[in-house]
Amino acid sequence: MNDETVPTKSETPGAARHHQRVDKGLQPAAAPEDSGDSATPASVELRRIRLLLVVLAILAVFHTLYFARAILQPIAMAVVLGLVLKPVRRQLTRAGLPGIAAALVVFLAFTVVLVVVARSLWVPANHWLDQVPTSLHSVREQLEGMGGPLESIAEAEEELDKLTSMTEGEQSNELTEVRVEQPALTSQLLNTTGSFAASVGITLSLLFFLLAAGDQFLEKAVQLKKSWTEKWDTVLLAKEVEHKMSTYLGTITLINIGLGAVIGCGLWLIGMPQPLLWGVLAALLNYIPFAGLVIGTCVVFVVAAAEFDSLPHALLAPAIYLAANGVEANVVTPSVLRKSVSLNPVVILIAVFLGGWCWGIGGIFLAVPYLLILKIFCDSQPRLEPLGVFLGR
Repeated sequence: MNDETVPTKSETPGAARHHQRVDKGLQPAAAPEDSGDSATPASVELRRIRLLLVVLAILAVFHTLYFARAILQPIAMAVVLGLVLKPVRRQLTRAGLPGIAAALVVFLAFTVVLVVVARSLWVPANHWLDQVPTSLHSVREQLEGMGGPLESIAEAEEELDKLTSMTEGEQSNELTEVRVEQPALTSQLLNTTGSFAASVGITLSLLFFLLAAGDQFLEKAVQLKKSWTEKWDTVLLAKEVEHKMSTYLGTITLINIGLGAVIGCGLWLIGMPQPLLWGVLAALLNYIPFAGLVIGTCVVFVVAAAEFDSLPHALLAPAIYLAANGVEANVVTPSVLRKSVSLNPVVILIAVFLGGWCWGIGGIFLAVPYLLILKIFCDSQPRLEPLGVFLGR
């Protein structure tokens, strides 16, 4: 028997239509047809456009960083120095000094330390630069005894050059000599020195104003937020970045000073000339991950090979340099910075390469601090937390 409702004689046509509507409402809705592929061509094309826009934005950022480095690099350096020195300025303010006076004291102290270190290194650095040609000649003489097979190759190359010059002697009169004159070394040095002095002036000027401003930029950023939660999160993020940056760079600076002192004393014990210069150079190069160790070891070996008569004696200098750096990198730094932010070594190396390509030496020094800021920012944002995990160790 069919379960369909059939109107009786006593039911009116309106009542019958009502029963039919009710029965139809009780019937299950038909399942939607499966379209097979949920991604429509329009959505796929939209994803491709978004990906291309992201790539273009990244390229535009690197293009801007490269061509605007004369302005952006001093600003970036001043921001990092401001984050490091701002806690000192805040402590002086809590001790009773006005904000401007505290900023002036911190700025003058930093400038005096910078000038004293630069002047103490100026004379030995100039003396070493004057002796670079002599040092390289001495190193070449030291290594001549180890290059027996290379000498035979050089002699064969000379014989080949003679044969080719004899066959091409008839055509040499028809050739026109072309010389490309390079700018004089003095003009290059003057241009480099002028740009460096301008960068230092911009950095110090901006650093003073950042210290004098105090927390004004943070207060303005808080005012732009609407809810109390956003305001509180902004304050916490700024304080966390400032605290971790000052702690990290301050600790690294103390470790580098100790490393430079150990290397300087070790080189002084073996009779290395100007140990203060090499100690300070080791401390500065230790700010550069991986590449600083290679550069410092090579420079110390060249100087030692030029100063000492025997090669085993000269090898003591790079051995001391490598041993001190090994203890610092594997024992001292991991134990001191155990609770600090850890970064992936591969990511650090990539950041150093990109910083050096964009901004040269300054970019190499700034790569790790700004990578640390990016890591702290990503850890504080839930949507960017995967990127923070990727940047970490």
